[in-house]
Amino acid sequence: GFLALFRGASLTVLGAVPFSAGSFFVYTNLDKLWNKSSTRMSPLQNFTSGCIAAGVAQTLSFPFETVKRKMQAQSPFLPHYGGVDVHFTGIIDCFRQIVKVKGWLGLWSGLTANLVKIVPYCGLMFCTFEFCKRVCLYRNGYILSPLSYQPIPGVDQSLHPQELQELRKFLLRRKNFDTNKSTLSNCREL
Repeated sequence: GFLALFRGASLTVLGAVPFSAGSFFVYTNLDKLWNKSSTRMSPLQNFTSGCIAAGVAQTLSFPFETVKRKMQAQSPFLPHYGGVDVHFTGIIDCFRQIVKVKGWLGLWSGLTANLVKIVPYCGLMFCTFEFCKRVCLYRNGYILSPLSYQPIPGVDQSLHPQELQELRKFLLRRKNFDTNKSTLSNCREL
């Protein structure tokens, strides 16, 4: 029925969370590999770091993708249950059946083709992310050029705790002022 369209959706979420978290975690920690701060890396280094991060994260989260594909393909209405090589009753049973029939490496069946697709994509995504971050910093007057992270002399780049408290107070005063203003305007309309 209609709900069969969403078979494997929970596995998509279970696979997407470790992939996204893993890729950002690996990417942010790769500056130690380059012995440079991430603000000093070239676009090629950003691309390479993104590719490495995607490769590691995709490899760790790929078993969820394998189970999701098998769950989506299995159907009692199709001949031979949709042609899947294992038959199962749920997510955990699918994991068990794959390991039983193909061994642990069966969970990573098809990883190479997926890496060929996802690794360059993520490399380009992280490289673009870093460039867009530079453009935003340049447009807001924090750096001299979008091609480097060289700060503009005389511009304080730090945000201290007392500045955050002042911002909170300002926003609260503004909110209270807007509330009072709307109350006064409501009285005039009456």
